[in-house]
Amino acid sequence: MDDIEKIAAIVTGSVKGKSRKDFFSAFDTAPEKKKEEFSKLKNAWACLSATKPMPEYQVENLYLNFKRQLAEKRKLPRMRTLSLLKYAAVFVFAVVLSAFFFYWQAGRTPTSTNKIYTTVVADNGQISKVILPDSSVVWLNSGTRITYDNGFAVDNREINLTGQAFFQVTKNKKIPLRVFSGNLEVKVLGTRFDIDAYPENKSVNVVLESGKIELLHTRDDRFRHELVAGEMAQCDMASQKVSLTKVSHKEFTSWKEGILIFRDEPMPSVIARLQRRYNITIEVRDPEVYRAVFTATIKNETLDEIFRSISYACSVRYKIIQADSLDAKIRVILNNR
Repeated sequence: MDDIEKIAAIVTGSVKGKSRKDFFSAFDTAPEKKKEEFSKLKNAWACLSATKPMPEYQVENLYLNFKRQLAEKRKLPRMRTLSLLKYAAVFVFAVVLSAFFFYWQAGRTPTSTNKIYTTVVADNGQISKVILPDSSVVWLNSGTRITYDNGFAVDNREINLTGQAFFQVTKNKKIPLRVFSGNLEVKVLGTRFDIDAYPENKSVNVVLESGKIELLHTRDDRFRHELVAGEMAQCDMASQKVSLTKVSHKEFTSWKEGILIFRDEPMPSVIARLQRRYNITIEVRDPEVYRAVFTATIKNETLDEIFRSISYACSVRYKIIQADSLDAKIRVILNNR
């Protein structure tokens, strides 16, 4: 097996145990070219293991953007040919292209340990599914970022999270998975759970679907809470208070299937979730709009159908303004009736 094949096997998780440890033991003294190849292949694996279901209008934007970039480099083929490819090869290429430009960044970090970090990002309007080197699976909600280093699944399973992610964790008693968000640490062996840790939220919400997890504080050993299946922990990290409640996990994890569930949800939260999920801008012209609450299940509805439901349920008026350029976002204006 040559170097490239060996690196590819390490990155995709095909090599485990002692062989994997031996590879990383010799990594610090490896030639720079080998380290570069490892970094590139690891980034490509993170990119290609991600899936991102998108609304039709975003497919259209990606297609137009792809066509514009292609036109700058060479003369475009006949429009009819491109049209046939629009929702097939062009869409696949656009997804991969956007992943390379927006969904990961990695490189050597100038530290004494010479660690290599991989960052995977789901931009607003996207949901990504990522396969980690230990075969654990992570779904990233819109506007979410995770980071892990080259020691992942070798001497650690540590992930830094900003945003919301659902974890399906491969069991490893020797190396528990640790997810960090600010001062909160979630420690697990093998389980399925969701963490909602967007920076603008007042609390970090952790919902456990199966198994058992432990909540810890990175700076306070007295902070220790265990969750069992069907529980949600609302963690106020400023006051270090934790509230445990029994919940139906589907209400909090259905987003990974592209379904949004609102149950008497305050309008500020509804607006924030819709902006992230559909990559749109919502402008509230009347503060009274924020006093409303909204209940609905959204799956395949168009933006007009979504805001029509909000209009009926919350007695608000809406206006959708389409984007006038590829770089602009769709705007939705909300007013009280």
